[in-house]
Amino acid sequence: MLISLVGIFLILKGAGAIITYFQEGADPGSALNIVPNKPPDYQTKVVWLPDDPDTGRVMEPFTRDQIEAAYIRAWLQWNLSQEKGSAYGLKTYFTGPTLDAISNAIQQSVSNGFKITQTTTEHHPQLHFYSADGSIVSFTEEGARVEQIIRDKSGQVILADERNSRYDVVMLLEDGNWRIRHMVRINETNPADNKFVTVPKTGFVRVDGATLTLDGQPFQAAGVNYYPQATPWDKFWLSYKPTIIDEDLKRVKDLGLNTLRIFVPFTQFGGTTPTEAYLKLLDDFLKRADQQGLKVIVTLFDFRTDYNPLLWADADRHLETILTRFKDYASVLAWDLKNEPDLDYKTGGRETVDLWLRHVAITAREFDPNHLITIGWSTSSVAATASNLVDFVSFHYYTPAVNLPAEYNRLKTATADKAIMVTEFGLPTWNTFFPNGHSEPEQAEYYADIIKFLRASGSAGYMAWTLYDFSYIPGSVAGALPWQNGPQKELGILKADGKPKPAAALLAPGSSLDVTRVPSWAQFLKPFWLGSLVMLLLFIYLVWRFRLVERSIGMFKRFRMALFNVPSRFLRLFRRKRR
Repeated sequence: MLISLVGIFLILKGAGAIITYFQEGADPGSALNIVPNKPPDYQTKVVWLPDDPDTGRVMEPFTRDQIEAAYIRAWLQWNLSQEKGSAYGLKTYFTGPTLDAISNAIQQSVSNGFKITQTTTEHHPQLHFYSADGSIVSFTEEGARVEQIIRDKSGQVILADERNSRYDVVMLLEDGNWRIRHMVRINETNPADNKFVTVPKTGFVRVDGATLTLDGQPFQAAGVNYYPQATPWDKFWLSYKPTIIDEDLKRVKDLGLNTLRIFVPFTQFGGTTPTEAYLKLLDDFLKRADQQGLKVIVTLFDFRTDYNPLLWADADRHLETILTRFKDYASVLAWDLKNEPDLDYKTGGRETVDLWLRHVAITAREFDPNHLITIGWSTSSVAATASNLVDFVSFHYYTPAVNLPAEYNRLKTATADKAIMVTEFGLPTWNTFFPNGHSEPEQAEYYADIIKFLRASGSAGYMAWTLYDFSYIPGSVAGALPWQNGPQKELGILKADGKPKPAAALLAPGSSLDVTRVPSWAQFLKPFWLGSLVMLLLFIYLVWRFRLVERSIGMFKRFRMALFNVPSRFLRLFRRKRR
């Protein structure tokens, strides 16, 4: 650090002649590059800390904007150069020893066979000195939040990490461009070590060890995932109708449930900058849920599958807008940061997806320290990932109920007895001539087994998929073939007309779980097996008919041959008589 300070001092002292020149009446503002250096869609957050009491000169807002833009663009160019493996455009934003140091580091990485993906999502500069001529500035970067993934020659990830790094920085104005001449890292810390103070508030769900509490009393979530019956998935917010919402929330309340889980599509809500119209719809829903005494798990970033690190800052702005707006809403039980992110491992890369989740979990806590956070994993096998950063672990379950205890207990051990919630489970009542159909009694039996175990295990709760049966399923959700989207259409506890299935009576806390067990032979009365039997009998009949026809044809052939042979026999007999 001493060397860094000496370097800054020498640079400032050696620039005296330049300062004297500019003090002779030159307008420093006219020398600035007025073309923005930072791309307008690059959403890295920059928060200037209070300037030092004596900076030598008060910095003009215009100059600060230009320095900020050039500084952020320098980082972006550095990130792009790391990705390309060459000093790509660095001369525009760096100069002197810093340019040499960064260029050499990139070259060395390439020589070692490393590929580095790097991005920054936050910067917190604090101004120390601004020269009288407006050509030199020094500041400390108090917190550059740097995310980095390093791969070796084979493409194997050897490091995926996030750090808050502090730098001493000196920038010079050269030929109309601000360039970084001095940039030395002072130290770095782990963002996960940041401490956030949560002030207990009435009506907010809290976590206490392996359980949830509400106003000091144990709370176990019992509810459903929710879309309106006629407008599910991408049609929900697009066709939002308060009257329908009120009717559905009352139905949920009348079923004795206490929680809903909903989804906020990233792109539909406006992406980087959520639109006010959609934010008002979310506001309306949360307030109506609160009127019914219902808690809501809000699932964010729905259908967002691009984990390019350069877009992480964009996601942060989306997160910041929503969480800061609703951080004081008691109706929000928790923020579910991503629905089934493990399904994106194949396209996004597991290390990249997991690092993004880690980043988002930490960032969410900064924006909203009041609410719980979780991640809705598609299976229990990966749900321990990032468990140290969430308030309760959640996963989805659609496999046989008999396997749940073993999976649940393995996860409980892996997460050190953290609170666990099953935020999706269900069994479809789609029962057609295709295989693997289920009846409503079978659905009720499945629900009873799942809920009975989760109650006994002291889990944080359970959320059935879903409230309604649907007639519309987007192709991107389950596929277009009938055996793909058919089961998805009939996973509700209410039929499309709103009539309850037997399973609907089982979800409420304290409800009786006594159900009539479905005998094993009953499966053979399903359409698939009855249809299979009919097809078998038809096949047997057709075979029999075919053999009957075949025998008839054989008899005809023999008769025809016999008739054909009569003249031949007479002719042979006549020839014998003549001899």
